[in-house]
Amino acid sequence: MSTLKAKHFHFIEDMDIAATVFAVIERAESFAAHVNGILSTWARRSSDRRALALMSDRMLADIGLSRAELEHEVAKFVWQK
Repeated sequence: MSTLKAKHFHFIEDMDIAATVFAVIERAESFAAHVNGILSTWARRSSDRRALALMSDRMLADIGLSRAELEHEVAKFVWQK
């Protein structure tokens, strides 16, 4: 009977390890999704600011921006709102 107990506890240890590995994988996937979201936002901001930089004064007036406001926006780093 002692052999049966040893096998049983080994199974429980394997389950604990599996649960831990699964939790780590879930956490890594969540972190990767978060980083992907941040990088996507930064890419969009960069693209939007490049598009703004190409606008003429007439286009800027149509959307209610001055050249000074545009230059201020274009000068920002991608992580700045």
